[in-house]
Amino acid sequence: MPLARRFTPLTTVEEFLAMEFRDDARYELVDGGIVAQGHPSRAHSTLQGALTRRIGNSLEDRNRRTGQYCVVLPEAGVRPHFDPTHNYRVADLAVTCEPFDPEIPYTTAPALLVEILSPTEEKAQRAKLHAYAAMPSVREILFLDSRTIRAELHRRDSDNLWPAAPEVLEEEGRLVLETAGLDMPLAELYRDLGF
Repeated sequence: MPLARRFTPLTTVEEFLAMEFRDDARYELVDGGIVAQGHPSRAHSTLQGALTRRIGNSLEDRNRRTGQYCVVLPEAGVRPHFDPTHNYRVADLAVTCEPFDPEIPYTTAPALLVEILSPTEEKAQRAKLHAYAAMPSVREILFLDSRTIRAELHRRDSDNLWPAAPEVLEEEGRLVLETAGLDMPLAELYRDLGF
C-alpha cells in the first residue's frame, strides 16, 4: 500500500511574514495554513481603542514609578511556543515589557493577551486560548465580549497554574489587569457603545 503524500506543503512563519497580501484583510498562520480574519466591527474597534488608551495610560504611570518599560501593542503578532515554525497569531492587544528589537516583527514575551470576541469570529478567537496559555511569559488572557458588557479573565495563580475556569465579569464588575496595572469598572470600556 503506497504511503499518503502531503499535496499542500505547510507554510512556515518565515514564508508567511515574507508574503505580500494584496487586500486589506488580516491573516494568521494556523498549523501551517493561512487563515483570513474577519474585518473588525465598529464595536470591536471601539473596545480595542478604549482598552488600548486605558492600558497605555496605566503603563505610562507604572513605568514612570518603577523605571520599567512596558508597552501595549494593538494587533500584536504572537508566535506561540507550540509549533512556532507553523503558527503566527495576531492578538487584538498585548502587553509586553521586552526590549524593542526592530528585527523581530512580533512580541516574544507577552504578559497579557486580549481577544475581543465578535459574533462571526468567536470560535476562532477562543481557539487561541491554549496557544496563548502555553507561552511561559503570559500571565493573563482577557476575552472581551463586543455584544454585551462581559469579560472573561484567565490569570495564572500563585503556583503558576491556570485555573480551570476564568473569572467572569459583567456590568457591575471591576476589570483588574495585574500585568498592566489597570483597575477600572468594566462598564467604562463600553460607555461609547451605549450598552
